Amino acid sequence: MAEIRQIAELRPELDFLTLTQAGGESGNVRDRISRWMKSGLIIGVVPGIYVTAPEFRKRPISLEILANMIYGPSYVSFEYVLSRAGLIPEATQALTSATTKSNRDIDTSVGAFRYRHLPYAAYTFGYTRKELADGSGYLIARPEKALLDCLYRVGAIRSVKALEDLLFDDMRIDRDLFRELDQELLAEYATSMPGKTFRLHFPKLLRRAHA
Repeated sequence: MAEIRQIAELRPELDFLTLTQAGGESGNVRDRISRWMKSGLIIGVVPGIYVTAPEFRKRPISLEILANMIYGPSYVSFEYVLSRAGLIPEATQALTSATTKSNRDIDTSVGAFRYRHLPYAAYTFGYTRKELADGSGYLIARPEKALLDCLYRVGAIRSVKALEDLLFDDMRIDRDLFRELDQELLAEYATSMPGKTFRLHFPKLLRRAHA
């Protein structure tokens, strides 16, 4: 019963350190975690990352928090953010994140997580911390930065026309919602993104979109 109370007091997303500190008893930590998993109090996601059993959660698990925890440093970005903002019509099947590490795809019992590399110069800005009511939170790109992150992953684009076709035909970005994005922020972020696409073509695209 004491262990159930301990688990119920925790946030739904857990790492090894949190469970170590939550034990409140002597003995082997790994044995205790193994016992909690076997009894169904917690569920393993990937090694070292867990979630509490559904009946003990004070709120639903946050896939965004788990994405930050599973592979980092990282922040939620790319298609997941664009879909959530309504900029693209498709719902994403996986939660996509940017990282300075190598690409990685991780499939778990709670969801699929996709991590895509950005160089340090493109990684260090354009995201914010989203706070939940219980004080936990996660890092997520602003829609403007998620759009630029997607463009960076495409590679060099030869012209403004090619960039426009990519955005509105291939990626199916909603033109009206694109115009509603913070244009000053887009322009500012573009100046910090490496590559000719952002230095030359993207500013011209912004001017054309509002002509």
